[in-house]
Amino acid sequence: MKRSNSGNALVLGLSFGLAGLLCAPQQLQAASATQSYLPQQLDLALGLEAMTGDTEYSIGGNAVLANGTRTTELSPASMLEWPLDIWLVKIDAGWTFNPAWRVNGTVKTNLSDPNEQIIDRDWLTSSMPQRVDVYSASDVSSLDTLIIDIDLEWTFWQQGLWSAYAGAGYQHQKFAYKGGSTVQHSPSGLTGYNYSSGNRTAVTYDVTYSMPYLLLGSEYQLTPQLRLTGNLSVAPLIGAEDETLLLRNKTTQGDLDGFACLIDLSGIYYLTPWWYLEAGLHHVWIDVEGEQYQMLGDQALGKIDMEAESKQTSGYLSVGYSF
Repeated sequence: MKRSNSGNALVLGLSFGLAGLLCAPQQLQAASATQSYLPQQLDLALGLEAMTGDTEYSIGGNAVLANGTRTTELSPASMLEWPLDIWLVKIDAGWTFNPAWRVNGTVKTNLSDPNEQIIDRDWLTSSMPQRVDVYSASDVSSLDTLIIDIDLEWTFWQQGLWSAYAGAGYQHQKFAYKGGSTVQHSPSGLTGYNYSSGNRTAVTYDVTYSMPYLLLGSEYQLTPQLRLTGNLSVAPLIGAEDETLLLRNKTTQGDLDGFACLIDLSGIYYLTPWWYLEAGLHHVWIDVEGEQYQMLGDQALGKIDMEAESKQTSGYLSVGYSF
């Protein structure tokens, strides 16, 4: 899936915004109180996060059958949407091992399943490619989520109340869905597509993202107790793998790569020299493309072009302690 002009504009705008922040006037008033971190400090926090968003993938275009025959299919020929409106619990750890260097780690898992349905659309007739021929909706029976993020930050500039940092990190995301109670029909009136799975699992979907990234951020000590921070991370070379298993014993596996952008904004307020609250916003945009390999039972069917996009926006609140 090619990055849109709006996506490029977002990345460019944020880059200029951070650059402007880092080029703020040099003559800033020095902080009137001791900074809220020590030369060596360990921070641990437990938080609750609300995520909204979805993952959408489509197939179509160039295809190669199992016998080597090359064809061109409708694009898209099929599109699936997977909801990501969930609650997560998160554990954060940070170690400032000298005033300039810090290591951060985060682990998240979901506390709830999406209330929305998994949507599948198929286009079968080339004479009317804009018309949906098969439509199905499945309830999310279960979702298992694991997100792991670790990064190393270097504070390379500090002037009064302002500081700037850069670094590198890695984020791993895995989502495993089960969908049941599927109801399928043909909006265009084709026969043979009306179907209901009852309470049986009709589809499973596993997707994994591997995202090494570079980050640039800035921090401002608004008051002796309140610190504001924001950073932009870019992952230009990410990998994604997914697998879908349908009730009719059809398995598909996708092998994709592409681009991701991550944005973090947060505020940390120290209730005491040791206890603090942190509130923040987090956004991830993932855009990947590659090929999907299809099998029916043990029989290979071939491969087809595939694109996927995931948008995830979260708000969180954590309570932490500094050692």
